[in-house]
Amino acid sequence: MAHTAIATDAPPVPQDEGEDLDLLIEAVRSATGLPHARPREGQQALYLDAISALEHDRDVIALAPTGSGKSFITLSIAFRAAVRSGHRTLLSTHSLSLMGQMEDKDVPTMHVALAETHPEATVRVAFLRGANNYADPAKAIATAQVLLATDDHDLVRLASGLDTLIPNRADLVELGDVGDPGEFAQLVRWALRVHLTDREPGDRHTCPMPHTEDGWRAVSASSSEADDGSRFGVTSRLELAKDRASRADIVITNHSMLAVQAAKRLRIVTGGKRLGSFDLVIVDEAHELPAAVRSQGEAKLSGGILLTAAARAYRAAGSPSTLRSWMDEAEVIAGEIDDQLRRFAPHRHQPDEIRRLRPDDAPLADQDIRVKVWAERGMAALESMTHSRDVTKQIRAASASDRLAQMPALVKEIGRHRSGWARWVEHSEPNENRRAWLVGCVKPVSVGWILQDNLWTVLEEDGESRRLPVFALSATIPAGFAQQAGLNAQATAYPTPFARAYERSALFIPHLTGRDLSQVTREGRYGKPQFDVGRHAEWCTDQIVDLVRGNAGRALVLSATSASGRRYADALRARLPRDIRVHTQWDAKTTGTVTAEWRADVGSVLVGTKSLMTGVDAPGETCSLVIIDRVPRSPKNPSDEARVDDLVERLQLDRFSSSHLIYAADAALLLAQAAGRLIRSESDTGMVACLDLRLLKTQLAYPEITRSLYMGAFSALGNRFTSTDSAVEWLVSRGV
Repeated sequence: MAHTAIATDAPPVPQDEGEDLDLLIEAVRSATGLPHARPREGQQALYLDAISALEHDRDVIALAPTGSGKSFITLSIAFRAAVRSGHRTLLSTHSLSLMGQMEDKDVPTMHVALAETHPEATVRVAFLRGANNYADPAKAIATAQVLLATDDHDLVRLASGLDTLIPNRADLVELGDVGDPGEFAQLVRWALRVHLTDREPGDRHTCPMPHTEDGWRAVSASSSEADDGSRFGVTSRLELAKDRASRADIVITNHSMLAVQAAKRLRIVTGGKRLGSFDLVIVDEAHELPAAVRSQGEAKLSGGILLTAAARAYRAAGSPSTLRSWMDEAEVIAGEIDDQLRRFAPHRHQPDEIRRLRPDDAPLADQDIRVKVWAERGMAALESMTHSRDVTKQIRAASASDRLAQMPALVKEIGRHRSGWARWVEHSEPNENRRAWLVGCVKPVSVGWILQDNLWTVLEEDGESRRLPVFALSATIPAGFAQQAGLNAQATAYPTPFARAYERSALFIPHLTGRDLSQVTREGRYGKPQFDVGRHAEWCTDQIVDLVRGNAGRALVLSATSASGRRYADALRARLPRDIRVHTQWDAKTTGTVTAEWRADVGSVLVGTKSLMTGVDAPGETCSLVIIDRVPRSPKNPSDEARVDDLVERLQLDRFSSSHLIYAADAALLLAQAAGRLIRSESDTGMVACLDLRLLKTQLAYPEITRSLYMGAFSALGNRFTSTDSAVEWLVSRGV
């Protein structure tokens, strides 16, 4: 978010507006450097509306377009609650990058505003990330032991030993792609040293060392593996972060933390003793939360999964002969699980290779006790390894034991029907020289009640339950969001501050007729032309090259599939001038690195799929052309089909309407987010080119209700083109 996009330079705010706006006004002035700046109309209206509702313990759902200044709205409300009422706020956002922006820019700005408006007040803000975002003492020691070939546990001696060490690359193979050996050794040294003082957060966001994903994995731990540091005489960075959060007035976290609590019924943020009680919850990028809960609640079990857990445990225990019979039993149980799932399996000729389970289906019903006894025997064998001086062996044993402990619960989850949850059986993809197993799957589909019961409602010390007021906001709010999120409010839309930028910009959707139409169709039933995805991708390639060439690069190309995206990237690299660099999400770099390189090179092109339709910001000419090859609608799948069934049953809708509310609504949301990459500030202008000709009223058009929903993503764009030549001419005429 560009802070310059959230305010205008205007005369001082009249005093009769009272103190409600003082923090927000001062934050805007501090961010913009304009002494008389004031909030935009929509920003101020949303802020005041939210305060009014939250003070009466009412939920708020706000559609706040890009540029509304959501960070300052949410932080001003949280700071105000702390100063005025002593209330604590839990603030969650979708991504770690947005948390980083708040930590580096927005919260410091709010502290400046607080010093101006309430110089006597102190507001403590803490950031809490998931366990694997912190350096872990046990993992850092274990990796250092490997690098130094020692069983020493002393952090100071280990760190000193790494001062000048450059490991042999061959010794690092088991750790994966850890990057430059010397840099990796310094990363491990840093991960050890941060535990020697309580002043170091030791999180990935503040890590000064360059590192790869595998490199970071070597010094961090998942929540099940995380060590509190007590046995090494230190406090882990995760526990230190929790300590700070427990004392803070405002705790900022991400949706993954909320989703884990909701899906797994673990009181890790709201309603738990560790962080204390909260009075208010604010959820930014709120449209992402229901999907995060569904993802965290998903579980799978197969004979192959059980055998993998058994093999890990066997190796972690040192492959003792005493566990040979235990491994033999694992083979038997795995075979029985596969046989039982086979009774509910889809036929191989089914194109989607899934079969949903009915409420009265009970696969694995007779396996729960047997698997429980088997898992406990394996966990007992691993117990001795948790006391080894070799910390790597300790970690592997603890991780393997935790995985075994999950097996009985997975058997129960697959075996029992629960309202609002989908269960199905699918075929796994066979690996080379390995068999294909049948997989039992379970996933929550109706998550509103899960959020309501497990996140928004907390149990007080007196035993009474209390419903926390929730302020949910996002630039895109899907239909039915209130029900999906378990909230008691209707969404209110606020005006975009970028209306003029959208009016200056353009939309291109191609219109094909006659012979040209045959390039993207095949003969369907009764000789009627039918849209062909493969031919369409071939046709799109030429269109994309022409459009990008006309714009002199400066483009974001978004593909519905990886295969098509790679095709477009290859064509662009082959046919564009050499000075236009083409970046892709498939380059051997992290997504963050690739997008940063694209932003820094104004004339370049970035090609990717759905993952780049959200969270990619590049104000200015860098992203003055956004190309979407076709509507990103998900294929039919058991999870979404269960969501459809839920609507049919709960709202008494017909199946087409229910499918529309799930598949089409999700696609429209993603389409709007993709189109939203174009305009990130008032001065931005450019073109969105959606090459899905089914969006126009032709014989290939989507059903009208669906077409209208999709077209809503482009409603603000002022100039319209249906001819490639006209679209390219418009791009060239901009002459930027």
